[in-house]
This record gives sequence, C-alpha cells and structure tokens, in this order.
Amino acid sequence: MPTALTVALPDGRRLGLTRYGDPAHRAVVFQHGFGSSGLEVPPDAALLGRLRLQILAPDRPGVGQSSVYRRLTFPSFADDVVAMLDALGVAGPVAVLGWSVGGVHALALAARHPARVAALGLLSTCLPLGERAAYAHLSPTWKLLRWGQVAFPWLNRVALLWLSGQWARHPNRTIDWFIRLMRPAEAAATARHRALLRDAAVAGFAHQGRGVYDDAQAWCRPPGFRIEDVQAPTTLWHGAADGVWAPGNIPYLAGRIAGAQLRLLPAQGHMLYLECWESVLAALPG
Repeated sequence: MPTALTVALPDGRRLGLTRYGDPAHRAVVFQHGFGSSGLEVPPDAALLGRLRLQILAPDRPGVGQSSVYRRLTFPSFADDVVAMLDALGVAGPVAVLGWSVGGVHALALAARHPARVAALGLLSTCLPLGERAAYAHLSPTWKLLRWGQVAFPWLNRVALLWLSGQWARHPNRTIDWFIRLMRPAEAAATARHRALLRDAAVAGFAHQGRGVYDDAQAWCRPPGFRIEDVQAPTTLWHGAADGVWAPGNIPYLAGRIAGAQLRLLPAQGHMLYLECWESVLAALPG
C-alpha cells in the first residue's frame, strides 16, 4: 500500500510525500501535475515489485502535508527534492518522472542537480511560461492564461480559494464537473481513473489552494534554470490527442535537450501517464 511520509527540510519546513513500493528497491522520483499531488501515482504494487522499483512522489509546498512556501521557485523545489532524498537515505542518481507542470519541475531538478538524476521521463510536459525563449512557442491560449496570472494575481487567488472549497466539500461533484469540461481523450481517461485523480486533487488544494497559486506564480516567472543544462538521458512521452498541451511544441522542447527521444503516441491525451504507466516504468534504464 502507498505510504504517507514527511521529512524535515534544512530550513525547518515540512515536505510530505507518498512512497509506493518496497523501500529496498531502486528509487524513482515522480513530480506531480498542477493542482494535484503525489497521490496521483497509480498504486500498482505488483508492477513495482516485478520491476523492483519504488516511487517517491513529493508534494510541492502548500500541497498535502507540505508546508506553505510563498517563495517557491523551480530551483527551490529541486533543492527540496534533493534534501528529501538525503533524508530518506537515497544516495546516488535516481530516475525522475514529471507529468504536465511536473515535467518542468523534473527538468529543473535534472539541470540543477545533474549528479542526482540518472534518467528523465517527461510525461505530457509543459513549457516554462516565464522563459523568454519558450514564450514565443506558446499558443495564444497559454499566452492569455499567463497574462491573466501575472496581471491579475488577486483574481486567480480568489478563484483558487473558491475551488479549494469545492474540492474539500464536494469532491465528487467537482471531479465530474471537470470531466464534462475536458476534451474526449482526457475525459475518457479521467473517468477511468476518477477516484485516483479526485483524491489527488483534494490533497492538491489543501491549505486553501495556497500551494496551487504559488505553483502558478513560479510557473509564470523566469524559470531560474537552463533546459540546455539537462545532461540525463531524456524521453518525452506525449499524446497526439493531448487537449491540454498540444504536441506541436514538444519537438521544440526535445531539440533543446541533448540526445532526447520523443515518443508521440496516437490517440493518447494529457492523461497519457495513467494509460501507459507500465510502458513508462519499463522503459526506465536499469
């Protein structure tokens, strides 16, 4: 069964995480998506046992059991993850997976701490919205969303505060509402994994949505790392039917990472990692 853990960070904050699998097995770090938490990992104990892997899924600041940290940045959370590995006694490089915005956090970890990352898997990943080079490749929709977050942060804070209340009081109604808003590929996959994603979002919006807001602010600011500094072998998994982050920008991102491989899967949407979990884990180098 998944195990909830907390570790103390060097500055006194608390970092919450979920461990899946046998702690004696090889560690893989999973970076969760936006508005979610480490509870979004498929709890497939048999698969992890067969591959001899454990998944460590930390919650970003203000998510789940992790302390709120208003000064969250991509580099600061990369440092938190390394501190978590040290506290858990995980020495040496580990594989790192990141889904959606978690992919940008995974890139930051690999760029800032190359000696700690053995391989990188970017699952339906996004671009850093605040990076000048990446901004030119954003769709008009994403440019508009970034403008709204930067220009009207108070409005976003109010919206996330309201949404946190909906997740806390009406989780089933809220997940169903989101499913109705999704495109077909995302809606079908979310419905199949409804309970998992519902519970992950409830934890994601803990602390009155403070962590989600701070994560959005970090995403919109200059990222604080260079994508080109990533040295680990990298695979980008992306769905051709992704309705959240269209696959057109993914070759651009792959081109900025030396030796990166791109796996574009037909008919898969943004929830690709849930539908292809076994393939993603089996492809990690031993």
